[in-house]
Amino acid sequence: MDSQDRIDFKLGAKAQVLDHFKFYFLLTILWLALGFIGGLTYQRSMNWIMAVNNNSGFVLGGGLSLAGVLTIASAIMRVGSQLTMIDLDRGKITMDSPLQRSFALFDKGQYFLGWLFIAILVGIFTFLWSLLFFVPGMIKAYAYSQSFYIYRDAIDRNDPITPLEAITESRRLMDGNKAFLFIMDLSFIGWMMLQGITFGFAALFVQPYYDQTRAKFYNQLVIRDEDQPAADTFDGDQGPEA
Repeated sequence: MDSQDRIDFKLGAKAQVLDHFKFYFLLTILWLALGFIGGLTYQRSMNWIMAVNNNSGFVLGGGLSLAGVLTIASAIMRVGSQLTMIDLDRGKITMDSPLQRSFALFDKGQYFLGWLFIAILVGIFTFLWSLLFFVPGMIKAYAYSQSFYIYRDAIDRNDPITPLEAITESRRLMDGNKAFLFIMDLSFIGWMMLQGITFGFAALFVQPYYDQTRAKFYNQLVIRDEDQPAADTFDGDQGPEA
């Protein structure tokens, strides 16, 4: 992939979000709100513990537990919205029932369990690589970034794979594409700064714009891989190396 692909992904995603803003607003508003409330709850719990000593452990524990639950719920719904954007880009679904589609991670029981195991494994692998230095950890994070989408596609093809196999396949697909995705992410820095300047309100456009751009990247990654000779496809002998 080259710079023109990056431009095409971003222009296509921006036009799509602007043309159907109501759908994207409803698709993302719940996970954005839960994430915001979770962050606010965590911050207030920490502020409270610094100001009050009595029963501080109870207050801190309760506040952090609630913040954790809200953050996990936000992550689950964001993944659901990302799956929806991948399917929209493929023309598999129409732009209806956005609130319902934000729960796409529960469309099949295998989706949620796979996402959970992959998230845990990726977290462990990335942490271990980060112990060496920050850069190897970041490189591996990009290498593993497509794991769950690959896992989900395998289920939909009735050819399920294990979480470790999905991680290995993500590493293979991202070989030669990590820098492309990293640069594409960097191109959103200005938009991310705008979120801060607007106290988060710009996220209602920026986050679906960013996620839809990444959805286009993943779909194109798969299409181009399928166009490669059969010898270049996934080889189980590659192993689940982290």
